[in-house]
Amino acid sequence: MTPVLYISVELKARDLDPRLLVAAEALGQGLHVVFGQQWALSKNIYSVPPGVFLFKTVNEIQATQMVDAKDAGHIVTATDEEVLACGCDACFESGMGPTAAKHLDLFFAQSQRHADIVSNQHAGVAAHVRVTGNPRIDLLSAWGRSSYADAAAAIRDKVGPYVLFNTNFGWINSIWNARENASEIAIRTGHLNPDDPASVAAYESELTWEKDNMEAMEAVLSWMPQGLPDVTAVIRPHPAEDADYWTSKYGGLQNTLVVTGTAHIPWTMAADVLVHTTCSTGLEAALLGTPSISVTPHPQAAQHGYILSNEVNPSVERPEDACAALTQFFGEHTGPITEPGTYAEKLTSMFPDLGGGEAARKIVNEILTATGGANGEHDYAWSIRPGESWVTVERRAEWIEKFSIDSSELAQRLAAMGNLAGLNRAINLQKIDDSLFHIFPSAS
Repeated sequence: MTPVLYISVELKARDLDPRLLVAAEALGQGLHVVFGQQWALSKNIYSVPPGVFLFKTVNEIQATQMVDAKDAGHIVTATDEEVLACGCDACFESGMGPTAAKHLDLFFAQSQRHADIVSNQHAGVAAHVRVTGNPRIDLLSAWGRSSYADAAAAIRDKVGPYVLFNTNFGWINSIWNARENASEIAIRTGHLNPDDPASVAAYESELTWEKDNMEAMEAVLSWMPQGLPDVTAVIRPHPAEDADYWTSKYGGLQNTLVVTGTAHIPWTMAADVLVHTTCSTGLEAALLGTPSISVTPHPQAAQHGYILSNEVNPSVERPEDACAALTQFFGEHTGPITEPGTYAEKLTSMFPDLGGGEAARKIVNEILTATGGANGEHDYAWSIRPGESWVTVERRAEWIEKFSIDSSELAQRLAAMGNLAGLNRAINLQKIDDSLFHIFPSAS
C-alpha cells in the first residue's frame, strides 16, 4: 500500500506554503497526503490508516499527540518551527520537550548546529536526527521568493509606500484570552513550571519584556500619521494574537491599515521597512532583503539573545530612536536602516546553504527511507480503519482564525508550491473534514 503522509497545520499565515511544499514533494514521489487543520487529525489519530505524521513542533503539547500516534502504529516525525530564528543554544534547547524526544522516529533539524544541540540535550535522540534544512528558509531565498513576486507587486500597487509592523505579543494579547489565561498554555507547553520559582520568575520577566516591547511599538505607530504622513502603517498581528485589539485601536487612524489572515512573505517583500520587537520576522526580512529595524527597550534581557533577528537587523532601545531612523530612511535614505550589508556575514554563517531549495525534498526522502518507499500504486482509497468512526470536531473560533482553507485556495497554493518543487503530475483533492483534505496523484 502506498504510504500516507499526515501533515497538520496550525498557523496558516506562517506554515501553509512551506508544508504544502513538503506535500508537493511527497506527491511527486507517489505518496498520498492528508493535509489540513491539526485539530481534526489529533482527534482521529486512532481512526486514520497507519502512516507517517509530520508534526510542526516538538513541545509538550505536540508530544501528547505523538504519544497517541505511536500507540496507533504511526511513524512520528517532526520539524521545529518555533526555533527558526534561534541565536543561541538555550533557544534551540527550549523547543524540544522530553516526551517528544522519547517518541520521535525522525527529527528534521534546520542546521547542523540545531542537530548537535538537540542530540546533546536528549539521550538517544541523535540516532533519529537528520539535517534537512527548513522549507520556510527555502521560500525566503531567491529560489522560493519568486513565487510571491506577483502578490507583492499587487500589494505595492494597492497600498503604496508603507512600513510593516509585525506584532509578536502572544502572551499578553493572546488569541486564547477569551477562553483561558495564557499562563495555562505556557504550563501545558512546558514553557512555565509553576512549582519552580526560577521558571515563574523567567515567565514573569517575559511578560514584562512583551509589555515594554508593545508600548514601544505602539509609540512608533502613534507617531506615524504625523511623522510620516505620506507613508502607510500596515499592522500584521501575529496569528496567536487577538487581532481585534489592533483593529479597534488603530483601524480608524489616518494612513493605518490592519491586515489579518494573510501570507507574510509578500507583505514583507513589498514593504519599504519592517518594524519589529525582537521577532523572527526580522530574520525573515533580512533573508528577503527588506530593510528592517528592531525596537528593543531591554537589550540586556535574556529574550534578546535568544533571537537572531537583532543580530541581522539594526536595533534601537527607544521608540524615538526608531522614529528618527525611519525619518532618515524616507527623507534622505541614510541611517542604520540603510546598512543591511553589515549583517550579511552573520546570515551566511547561520544559513550556509541558503538558496538551495532542497529542504522539502530531503524531508520526503528521509520519510521514504523510513517507510520503504512508495510502491507506485494509485488504487489506494481514503478510508477509516475497520471498526473505527470519524470524530467530527466542532472547531472553536480561535482555531478557525488560525487555520481555515477551502479546496479552491488549497489547490491554488499547492499549484504554486508544486511549480517550485517540479511537480509534473495531475493531483486530486478529496475533502475529508472542515479544512482537511486527502491529496493524491491521479492514476493516469
